Amino acid sequence: MIQSEADQARALAGEVTALIAKFKTDSSLTDSQQAIDYLTLMHTELLEFAANPNDDRLRQSVAGHITNFINLTHQAG
Repeated sequence: MIQSEADQARALAGEVTALIAKFKTDSSLTDSQQAIDYLTLMHTELLEFAANPNDDRLRQSVAGHITNFINLTHQAG
């Protein structure tokens, strides 16, 4: 089954929530609070995009977030 972009955004928002928890529990990670703040913004914009998948501004923002999410997962790895 192919997920809609809105469903994919919601799924990624769930993964972002898990990554926020990782940064909150592991204070040894570099710039934990900065990462948490950024991830919180990412989570909000993903949910906004899920509600408005035709919004090109949100689409571009989410595309950048996906790249940054990958980078942060490597840091938290």
